Amino acid sequence: MIEVDVIDLIEAGEALIDQGNTGQAYSKFKEALELAPEDPQLYNRLGMLEMSRGQPAKAQSHFEEACQLAPDVSRYHMRLGDSLQRLEKFEEAIQAYARSLELEPRNAPAWNNRGFANFNINRWNEALRCYDESMRSDPSYAVAWYNYGYTLQLSGRLNDSKDYYQRAVELDPDDKIAWNNLANVHYNQGRYERSIEIYKKSIALDDSYVIAINNIGNALDHLHRYEESIPYHEKAIELDPTFHYAWMAKGRALTNLDRPEEGLEFIETSIELEDQDPDYHEALAYCFVALGLFDKARQILNLGLSVDGQHVPCWVALGDVNLELNNHVQALQCYDEAVRAQDILSRSRMRDLDWMEKGRILLDAGVIHEGFRQYSNAINVASGSSQPYFKKAELLIKNDLIDEARETISRGLEVDPESITGTQLLVKTMDSGEIMDNLENLISRFPESLQLKRIIGSELVGDEPLKALELLGKEKWEDLMLRVQCHRSLSENEQALAAAVKSIDLRPENIDGWIAA
Repeated sequence: MIEVDVIDLIEAGEALIDQGNTGQAYSKFKEALELAPEDPQLYNRLGMLEMSRGQPAKAQSHFEEACQLAPDVSRYHMRLGDSLQRLEKFEEAIQAYARSLELEPRNAPAWNNRGFANFNINRWNEALRCYDESMRSDPSYAVAWYNYGYTLQLSGRLNDSKDYYQRAVELDPDDKIAWNNLANVHYNQGRYERSIEIYKKSIALDDSYVIAINNIGNALDHLHRYEESIPYHEKAIELDPTFHYAWMAKGRALTNLDRPEEGLEFIETSIELEDQDPDYHEALAYCFVALGLFDKARQILNLGLSVDGQHVPCWVALGDVNLELNNHVQALQCYDEAVRAQDILSRSRMRDLDWMEKGRILLDAGVIHEGFRQYSNAINVASGSSQPYFKKAELLIKNDLIDEARETISRGLEVDPESITGTQLLVKTMDSGEIMDNLENLISRFPESLQLKRIIGSELVGDEPLKALELLGKEKWEDLMLRVQCHRSLSENEQALAAAVKSIDLRPENIDGWIAA
């Protein structure tokens, strides 16, 4: 009779959980426990209920009782480990998982959770070993594939991490976080267009997933498509007004659109929400520079460096500010500090991104040969990624080393033949005749890319103005100034004047538009 009563109470408790009434469910399980105090399953149920209610300490107590009553049941030890991990008692959690795995060596979740506990105390190699055991135990266990990829990503092994994220989303296509992190890998490799496509898969699963929404904005920022990026940052702010990074990102985009007066408010808000992130101080400093407030820029950068004295972007920005003020000695000192800080990162992680950042700093400081050598280091570290090739090529073009740039781009396109970034850079190394010979092929590969058409158009202004006009946009100030040149070379003075007037409407403070008119 007692047994029937216990079953009834358990079923009633489970029904209440399904209804979201955890308080009454807890009472039902406690009643059942009074009738069957030696039943480990009841302690297990109570522990799981407490975990769902965010009470891991209470859950730990229940799971310990279950383990004492049934020491040979693997899942009780695993759940004890989960409660200990939630309490950040990672060493104890690892021991609980070890006991679970002694009893059930092919328990994929236990191996995965043991790996995550090791990850949380920076034993990344051991974490990877555990995730590997989890995948061996159950190749369809998506969480382990995701965690393996995440650990590889944080250690700078982006190419390797991509394969694990890809497998994770194949196994669990509804995991919005896995899609977001897969996109992050493409983003960090400079494949911004591809990252946007994948971020959208994450948002398709949850249209209020604020991180992925803002990440699309970040990718568009890197493509210099600021008008398109701002609505994504705005949507992120609308969904989460405390999301300080989105405030900063919108302000930075406005600054890059030559609207620093508007951007200032957003960046200052980001610092009000989070004053311990020097990235925001750097963004505010560049906004002040755009406003001609150099002393304020230096003050805010020094404030950022007081938060983190090894913050590379703040040192670079401080060097840039001093360069604007013709303080060349101070500028070089700042760049030197940036290189030192970057060296520390590079030694600890050996990531291609670190080498590229160091190279950029040195090139900005005028140390050309050493700067390019860092990009070669980046290629050696990540030869399977196209990004270091394209970043190096971009700077080679900037320094008029066209033949070397072209060779570097070709090597990058061998790694990633579908890269729009590589194609855009390749166009910049072509003369107008070569572009015209390959025009149809270039545009057909990326027919939706307005940026590629704009780049092609800008390269054709001198020799093929009619074709350039077909490709250049009509909304951006830079495009309008190029259109003025085209119309004038075609003796279309009325159209040239109209384009110049429109450029003045966009940037009335810029004298070039007035001169063109």
